[in-house]
Amino acid sequence: MQVHRTVVRVARKEFLTPNYLRVVLKCDDVEHYKDVSLGVNNKLFIPPQGHSTVEMPIYNEETRKWDIENEANRPTVRTYTHREIDLDAKELIVDFAVHEGNSVACQWAMNAKADDQIGLAMKKNHRDVLTEADHYLFVTDMTGIPAVSALVAQVPSHAKVTVITEVMTKEDILPEHYQTAADLDLHWLINAHPETGSDLYDLTKTMVDLMPTSHFVHITAEFTTVKKLRDYLRKEKEWTSREFYACAYWQIGKKEHEEREKRMD
Repeated sequence: MQVHRTVVRVARKEFLTPNYLRVVLKCDDVEHYKDVSLGVNNKLFIPPQGHSTVEMPIYNEETRKWDIENEANRPTVRTYTHREIDLDAKELIVDFAVHEGNSVACQWAMNAKADDQIGLAMKKNHRDVLTEADHYLFVTDMTGIPAVSALVAQVPSHAKVTVITEVMTKEDILPEHYQTAADLDLHWLINAHPETGSDLYDLTKTMVDLMPTSHFVHITAEFTTVKKLRDYLRKEKEWTSREFYACAYWQIGKKEHEEREKRMD
């Protein structure tokens, strides 16, 4: 698949909830992404703190490393999911779950000003993310809301959709995240300290056991929760990869560059 790399700039931003920040990015060559499906990941190249411009590295096929002219300008690469692409306005929306700590992406999003640059890389091809089913169950915490929001919007009207979302406060409950033509059932789990653990596994396990034969489960949350659910679905339920998808977006006690090795397909 072809990947298009570009530099985008901040057009505007707003807090949708106390811990959920929307950043609208101006993308002059957005037409390259006209066939991209919502819910597909992209790579953000975040400039060093205090930089308003970004220098995009070039991948060296021989060394298999990213080369950059000035090492002091090397950006930090993070994986995100765009929430929307507006071809007419030449804009791309990326949502951030913001929290305390040393998250490079969160700090950039909170500090970014109008016209600040950030790098973007994304595959140009269309890709179907969801398996056809009668009942979809999405399980996520705040880090996965952008991906789940995009995917829920693609579920056909004949299907049923259940979404379990863990948020930090009652004020972070925002049903408007999930717009779909399908029969929608929302569940919200309040967890002020996700860094100490989660009850997502128990609630999800109960709902999984009630799902019909035609089903698909999509899980995006903290590593421990994702691993427990993945093991349950694979080993106890004996489900196949066509019946569920699980990806750990972060891990308790791990920094961002360390947790990436723990992601699961």
